[in-house]
Amino acid sequence: LLIDKLKKEKEYRFILFAAIGTYCGLRAGDILNLRWIDVLNKTEIEIREKKTAKVRHITMNQNLLDIINYCYEQIAMKLGDGFREERYIFCNRNNGKLSIQYINRKLHEIFRKSNSKMKVQNPSTHTFRKTFGKRIYEMNGKSPESLVLLSQVFGHSSIAITRKYIGISQEQIQNVYTSL
Repeated sequence: LLIDKLKKEKEYRFILFAAIGTYCGLRAGDILNLRWIDVLNKTEIEIREKKTAKVRHITMNQNLLDIINYCYEQIAMKLGDGFREERYIFCNRNNGKLSIQYINRKLHEIFRKSNSKMKVQNPSTHTFRKTFGKRIYEMNGKSPESLVLLSQVFGHSSIAITRKYIGISQEQIQNVYTSL
């Protein structure tokens, strides 16, 4: 829904932000540090996380690669000769990085305009990282193993933090055990 809405509005940078966030689970600051040369014609993103200074290698699935290529074509066509692959993907008019505050303001606006279709209480750059976590958890049968995996991916010190992070309530946790 969100990506379709953003396509209609030609908000290609926000399509990319949402896609990279939900397919890779990266923090906003790490997404904003990406340059076109980091993702074009590659199947893996190599990134040094700003918060932890750890190097991560993230394999991009075909859906994400298709979105990157689509947005690249649209943005490169719009900018014409002024387009450079060394640019930040999420850059402002002066070719500097967009700020997290700007992205958050824009996301509030996007979600507010489409509030009847997308139920997000407080949309922010973090929404996509949490969505990534919830998708992994649900795709893996809401298993304890998926929480361990997510804890490692997110760099959390315990699965209790991961549980809280992706919003699993005590009742949901109990249902996992009683359904076995």
